[in-house]
Amino acid sequence: MPSILGTAILAAALTVAPTASVAAPVPGAPTSYRLVDLGTLGGDSSSASAMNGRGDVVGRAQAADGTYRGFLWRHGRMVDLGAFTPTDVNDRGQVIGYSSSGGHIWHHGVLRPLDGPSARPVAINNRGQVVGYTDGGPVLWTNGRARPLPLTDVSDINEHGQISGGILLPPDGFHATRWHNGRVTDLGAGPFNRSNTYALNDRGWVIGWQFSADQYPRGILWRHGRTLDVGTLGGSSTEARAINNRGEILAISQSSDGTSRPALWRRGVLHDLSLAGISRYGEVVDLDDRGRIAASIRTDTGARAVIYHPR
Repeated sequence: MPSILGTAILAAALTVAPTASVAAPVPGAPTSYRLVDLGTLGGDSSSASAMNGRGDVVGRAQAADGTYRGFLWRHGRMVDLGAFTPTDVNDRGQVIGYSSSGGHIWHHGVLRPLDGPSARPVAINNRGQVVGYTDGGPVLWTNGRARPLPLTDVSDINEHGQISGGILLPPDGFHATRWHNGRVTDLGAGPFNRSNTYALNDRGWVIGWQFSADQYPRGILWRHGRTLDVGTLGGSSTEARAINNRGEILAISQSSDGTSRPALWRRGVLHDLSLAGISRYGEVVDLDDRGRIAASIRTDTGARAVIYHPR
């Protein structure tokens, strides 16, 4: 699922440049990945924004005329979605996103508008429920109809209709939350009264951030009523990006040499994925239950959307 705090694609080579190892690979994480370049729509560049449980990827790609268009990559083929910016895709192949005319759902070649002014959808589950925003704030769309949510932010929705988000608590607080069936659960905010979410899985486990005691943003997992800091690769900060139903967390973490590296948290250990062949300069964006990672990297001629398959 997508994160609500996206970042720009970082410079990278398609072939991973040699880097100094900061630690030996830890048993339990994949030791190598196979890279699949998803291509473009005729131009030089593409970038990934989300992936579903079947390995389908959505994003934006450059066409031969130089314009950027939305795409759905599935079964080895990139489908042109037109002047559309996709934000998520479910296992049924429903793609949500937005254009100049507002928010839409694309399915089997048909683009259907979402109810509400200036709709901007964020995430969709396999039941077709969508969370996002209109001019009035966060909403839940069911069968295309918008329902206002008592939240300030939304980031994801799972198969049970649980929604991760955040809520403003005046005068100076902002707390990560989980909403379900009209009930808001405050997940806490740490010593500086600020936290927010990125995503959740079907077990109701929520990932997000809050500040450490020395005021650095840290990746957080909220599960079973407890708050867990997933740690770093030796540096000061970690940003969680995605969580799958196995409880694995995809992240970007600072290492002891100050560089940012792709990371995978599994069973209490944060693994440096750059040691397994994933570029430490690229942007990892999503993770499925088979451990496949959707990402964007840069080539000599532009950026490329890719999938990393664990070996």
